Amino acid sequence: MEPPLGAAIAAPTRAAEATSASQPSATAPSATAQNALAPEQHRQRRFEASHHIETILGELGTIAEAANLMHLHYFIELTRQEAKNQTQRDRPDR
Repeated sequence: MEPPLGAAIAAPTRAAEATSASQPSATAPSATAQNALAPEQHRQRRFEASHHIETILGELGTIAEAANLMHLHYFIELTRQEAKNQTQRDRPDR
C-alpha cells in the first residue's frame, strides 16, 4: 500500500517540531531584535519569508490539485498569490 500524498512532507515536519520544541531557534529573532533591524534589513527579511512561503504554497497546491481537492487548491492558490504580491512589494531591487 502506498503512503498518502502528503506523508513525505509531514514526516520531516514532525521531526523538526520535536527538535525545535526542545531547543531555542538560532535563526528566529526575538520581537525586540526584529524591531531593532534597519528598514532595509527588515524589508529583506520580509522578502525572504514571503518568497519561501510562496514556494511552499506552490508545492502544497500541486498536492491538493493532484488529490482532486479543488476547494483546498483554490484557497491555497489564493494565498500563494498574496505571498507572491508581498514578495514583489518587498523585492530588494525596487
